[in-house]
Amino acid sequence: MARPALAWWLVGVLLVGGCATHSDRFVPVEEALLAGEPDRALEAVDGALAGREADAVLFHLERGMLRRMAGDYRASNADLEAAKGLMEELGAVSVSEGLGSLTVAEGVSSYVGAPHEQVLLHLVKAFNYLDLGRRDAARVEALQVDLRLQALADEAEGSVYDADPFARYLSGILFEALGERSDALIAYRKAYRAYRRQEEAVGVDPPASLKAALLRLTDALGLDDEHAGYRRAFAGVVWRSAAEHARRAHVFFISGEGLAPVKEERSLNLQDAQGKLHRIAVPAYRSRPWRLESAGLTAGEERAPAVVAADVDAIARAVLDERMGAITARALARAVAKNAAVDEAADAHPLAGLALNVAGFASERADLRSWRTLPARYRLAWLDLPPGTYDLTPTFGGREGRTVEGVRLRAGEYHFLIDHWIAPGTGSVGGMQHGDEAKERASDGAR
Repeated sequence: MARPALAWWLVGVLLVGGCATHSDRFVPVEEALLAGEPDRALEAVDGALAGREADAVLFHLERGMLRRMAGDYRASNADLEAAKGLMEELGAVSVSEGLGSLTVAEGVSSYVGAPHEQVLLHLVKAFNYLDLGRRDAARVEALQVDLRLQALADEAEGSVYDADPFARYLSGILFEALGERSDALIAYRKAYRAYRRQEEAVGVDPPASLKAALLRLTDALGLDDEHAGYRRAFAGVVWRSAAEHARRAHVFFISGEGLAPVKEERSLNLQDAQGKLHRIAVPAYRSRPWRLESAGLTAGEERAPAVVAADVDAIARAVLDERMGAITARALARAVAKNAAVDEAADAHPLAGLALNVAGFASERADLRSWRTLPARYRLAWLDLPPGTYDLTPTFGGREGRTVEGVRLRAGEYHFLIDHWIAPGTGSVGGMQHGDEAKERASDGAR
């Protein structure tokens, strides 16, 4: 009787066939996004991922982002919360799934999300809450980011992604908007340290607005030595005192840019002297072609550039690079085990050995799943204005987005505009930019 692994591999040929065509199944979703039609993309994602148990987390992540793009923030958060719950349930991989990934292929196991995806889930939920005007709920997501990052640091000590500077920075902004200056300063410090730590691997510098926030709060809280250190380190950074800051209004424009990189398969296929087939397959990221040269926000005569505050593309690559050793080791272990099983089957009957060899070769596929509707990068603009009424216009590579008219800003107020630019010629598809109803909800929620 064939050993249990034989059954795994034969079934695996059927199971991983769907995983191998993950990119093909997702084509209609991305075509709709490139056409600026998130509602159509939302319909297409059901056909791409719905009903696939191993892809349940991914289905909720993608649908959650698409619902956000369509302006349905509550439904988006329901999906993202479902994804979070499944991630927690699947944190401890089942024995059967573990055996499947070791004997069939990586894509057999349930998808639990890469570390950066697990963090950005909370960030997208916070954006939804901000657009719904629920800042206290957005603050809870900021706290969840802290807990998730602590867990990741414990799980992967020494990883370049032991912190997310952009998530930390936005947490600080939320705390400061709610008047929690001490918590804001703690978050800003963590953000600055994380930006510095990741500069070489990710290539994103600490934004000048973050440096100004550190100068302002250390001055306001009487932390003279720390403030003096930042003054020396941030020579040339313009900042306002806490008193001046309180007399002005503050508009934050947060825009996703493009779409996250996609995974492609890199494989090595060999045939040995005995005629047996051998295959090693691992994933590699491919960047999307569309990138913005610049973005910004204008309010009357005032303008603030939107600088790159997070490079999701680079983070995804860094995380995958760190995991590649383990992925490759599992692929080699499968190759050795499959080869031994083929030899055992061939001893019983040559055709059995051939059939098992072909099945094992065909089932060896890299896991190409990832959260594809995430932006490739996030940009942030911080615009300080005198109190008054303004028309707020985002710009994307010199093209104007849809203006939010007649926004009344009071002294000390924090106003959030959140968007997602996809590709040239399509405009943006974030809640602020997609449809009058979504625009109104975003504007109301931001105030």
